[in-house]
Amino acid sequence: MIIDTHGHFTQIPTELDAYRGRQIMTLSRDRGKGNPGISDDNLREHLQPHVTETRGRGIDKIIFGPRAGLMGHEFGTEWISRYWTEVNNDLIARSVEMYPDLFIPAFQLPQSPGVEPAKSIPEIERCAAMGFVSLQLNPDPSGTVAPLSPSLGDRSWYPLYEKMCELDMVGLIHAAATLNPHLHMNGAHYVNTDVAAVVELTTSSVFKDFPDLKLVIPHGGGGIPFHWNRMRAIHIESRLAPFEEAVRNLYFDLSTYDQDSIELTIKKMGVDNILYASEMWGSAKAIDPLTGRKFDDNLGMVNDIEWLSDEDKYKIFEGNARTLYTRAKF
Repeated sequence: MIIDTHGHFTQIPTELDAYRGRQIMTLSRDRGKGNPGISDDNLREHLQPHVTETRGRGIDKIIFGPRAGLMGHEFGTEWISRYWTEVNNDLIARSVEMYPDLFIPAFQLPQSPGVEPAKSIPEIERCAAMGFVSLQLNPDPSGTVAPLSPSLGDRSWYPLYEKMCELDMVGLIHAAATLNPHLHMNGAHYVNTDVAAVVELTTSSVFKDFPDLKLVIPHGGGGIPFHWNRMRAIHIESRLAPFEEAVRNLYFDLSTYDQDSIELTIKKMGVDNILYASEMWGSAKAIDPLTGRKFDDNLGMVNDIEWLSDEDKYKIFEGNARTLYTRAKF
């Protein structure tokens, strides 16, 4: 079985963006959540690109969540974020009902700048009751502008971590949009956030306090595999546990799109901490003129690694996901 652990519903109906537009227009007035008015037929039509491509690549299951770049945490009030989050998560739940053999549900959090992470707990409980297995945790809901969020090692995140452990919920660390004009969202902001998350978590006491916490760093860990000894040096100078030990508390997905990077990520992080992922229909959906395939069509890049044993490939494609996502029905 091939399990893709990183997918987003990006080919969304226009009605969802129209709903968001209405939210923006009524920013100063709470008119209730409302309904984007997306019919089952319309939803099914917009899911087809995801269904067709996933099956066409030979992927059996995909963990499927809302669009990361449009989680919308950086905009509006706390109630706007809550309504927008609920609408997006409900769409994922409906998508899974339509294709239960393919989609495994993930959800976003109703985060807002300056709002305590604990305020997201009711949505975690609601989505857990609907059978979701993973959440998308944004370390930077303000989008790199004030008010800035504390480090992931800060105790303000602890109520969230405690609830995740209680419900056995996996967290995918994933940024949303940035309001910093110097940062390209996909090319800089996302990978910067990945690196920062690894630094913050491995230099803190989070995993001492929450040894059962399950967190995934996407995009091959950002730049972490390429700066392995930089991190080792920081840990030695700071008299912390060796980085090569501390980093084993995290999982890393392979949504990175060249052979050398994938191989380096596996070598540095270790087979037991690697999850197959493509993040198809995301930032790397363009066609590579050198291969004629989409950049995010990376399944063959893993399969072609000769030094991986059959057992190694089983762990990357299936076994590690089964171990981590214990709420999922694979």
